[in-house]
Amino acid sequence: MTTAKGGIVIATAFVAIAICLGGVLPLWLDEIIQLRETRNTTPAQLIAALPGQPGAAPLGYLTQQFALGVTGYSVRMARLPSALFIAGTIFLTAILAADLGMAKPWLASVLLALMPIVLRYACESRIYTQALFFSTLATVLFMRLMKSEGFGIACLYYVTLACAVYSQPYAIFIAPAHILYALITGNRRTQLLTTAAAIAALASFLPWYFYAKAIWMAGIAGGEVRFVATAKTPLMLFREIAGAGYWGSGLLLILWVIAARRSVFLWLCIGIPVILALTADALFGYFVATRQILWVLPAVAILAASALERQPRIAIPVAAIFAAFCLFQSYRNFTSPREDWQLAADTISTEVARGACLMVVPPEQQYSYAFFRPELAKHPCPAPHTVVAFTPYATPAERAAANASLAAAGYQRRSATEAGRTDVVIFSQ
Repeated sequence: MTTAKGGIVIATAFVAIAICLGGVLPLWLDEIIQLRETRNTTPAQLIAALPGQPGAAPLGYLTQQFALGVTGYSVRMARLPSALFIAGTIFLTAILAADLGMAKPWLASVLLALMPIVLRYACESRIYTQALFFSTLATVLFMRLMKSEGFGIACLYYVTLACAVYSQPYAIFIAPAHILYALITGNRRTQLLTTAAAIAALASFLPWYFYAKAIWMAGIAGGEVRFVATAKTPLMLFREIAGAGYWGSGLLLILWVIAARRSVFLWLCIGIPVILALTADALFGYFVATRQILWVLPAVAILAASALERQPRIAIPVAAIFAAFCLFQSYRNFTSPREDWQLAADTISTEVARGACLMVVPPEQQYSYAFFRPELAKHPCPAPHTVVAFTPYATPAERAAANASLAAAGYQRRSATEAGRTDVVIFSQ
């Protein structure tokens, strides 16, 4: 099987599965936040509102807005760009593995496609898959630059890095890995071209950064979750890197050890983005999350797949068990109960139609219900009959404060039900 053919076959099969699964799970909070900005808005409205999301860059949002304008809105269509970008990443991973000398580069695409975290993000309407695609394309172009040192490829490399950083700023962290590898190998011209392209990409991002920085920092300062680094942080990233838990990541580690001798470039593409992401989180006070390092996944997959060629007797059984863990974890991800804001909105709307006023705890998440039921956007209290929606993100302190304030106003709890992890509680005077 040729590199291109193998990559295309695997990417096509993956995108077909991702599109089928794209409408299975309900939207979760971060998807609603993004779609609130991209659905039924103009580009100008989107650009004006976007700095309210700390760290958000416009390109991924604009892509989704354009796609929804073409396809119309549905949950599956909102997630379609993510599936397509992941499919493109799977194809590029085969190309990159071939450039790195693998005889069967499609194996890397298979391992990447099997990772539960990859399928998860392919079935979410978020911007990270676009950044992953462009960071992987930048790595492919870097390898071409190492061989040809052409100015035209350097220009394409710059454009790709600019698209990556404008999709998700942390995606630019793949470039220092490229620069360091060019330095280690003594390829001075590639080092200079890569460095110049990375600086130019960062410079092109500065207008957006200065436009949004003050609002970003205010949002981070007002947020409840902030940067915390403990001894458990590396374990959390290790556990979640492929989405397969400690056992899956442990199996990956075995494959990495088998392949470690010829993997300097791959280790740089894994280690440098992780170190820089943690450093940036510390500087900005932002919380650590695995989605900030998704760009390491192609290198993770290639490193593991190269073990299959180096020591097949050991690596093939390990990879088979890893695949089984991945399939099981993906099954769990798509069958476990999870938040369902639309179900909750429908339940709340029934009470509001009967004359109840609506109180949402915490109140800033009322828009998540109004996204599905616009009539829930404004229902001022007090009223004799009140429906209180305790969202999945309401803290115990917020719940206690809401109950205390209602009791002090003479309300009594009449009934309660759970809908999509929202506790819908009826109070009356």
